[in-house]
Amino acid sequence: MSAIGTYLYGFTDNHFKPDSSLCGLRNAPVRIVSFQDVAAVVSDHPVQKLLPMRSNLEPHHRIVHHIGLHHPLVPVAFGHIAEAEEQILTLVRENYDEIHDELGRLAGKVELGIKLRWTAENVFAYFVRTDRELRELRDRFFCNHEPSLEEKIQVGSLFEAKMNAERGRLSARLWTALDPAVCDRRTSAARDEKTICNAALLVERGRAHEFGLAMQAAANLFDSNFALDYSGPWPAYSFVNLRLHAGLLL
Repeated sequence: MSAIGTYLYGFTDNHFKPDSSLCGLRNAPVRIVSFQDVAAVVSDHPVQKLLPMRSNLEPHHRIVHHIGLHHPLVPVAFGHIAEAEEQILTLVRENYDEIHDELGRLAGKVELGIKLRWTAENVFAYFVRTDRELRELRDRFFCNHEPSLEEKIQVGSLFEAKMNAERGRLSARLWTALDPAVCDRRTSAARDEKTICNAALLVERGRAHEFGLAMQAAANLFDSNFALDYSGPWPAYSFVNLRLHAGLLL
């Protein structure tokens, strides 16, 4: 049987007082471990490697989201367990300045996910229809004979270059509209042909109305060939810069 350790959800200030009904993984009550004005949010949990199953992930994210709605929060990635609460206290004490500064930087801010994509069922066909150079090359190689491998590669390379250039142009247009209403953004590489850009935005909770107007202005920049979606608000996972000396944790 595994020993009972201490599971870590993140860091907040010591003004957060969890209600007795707030329970996390394995339905264990959530509590705080404080040092000065900083607190780690924890609950009891067996000391073991955790699998990223829904039954484990859901309570982790639920607790983090609940706290982040009302208090400054530096969320910690899923799965960190200490063998004893004293190790959590040591962690907070040894990293106090860094945690304190990060709480101040992220206070009052939330993360929003945003994605701009093409709505065309076939993005290559869309580019052939809208780009003369690509259309002419496609017709030259594909219309009157079976293209060679080299010719297929040439068409594919031109398509990729055109698509990436258009991604850059359209992303710049989007950021021109949104950047004045956000504090920071982190972009990630497109995982499929339809995605133009995919990013996390750091937004001040008090500027939600301003961000809504910026989103409306951004949406008006694109016609029905594009879809602009956003999700959130979420805890600011993508913007945590904290690098803890966390050798005591699993």
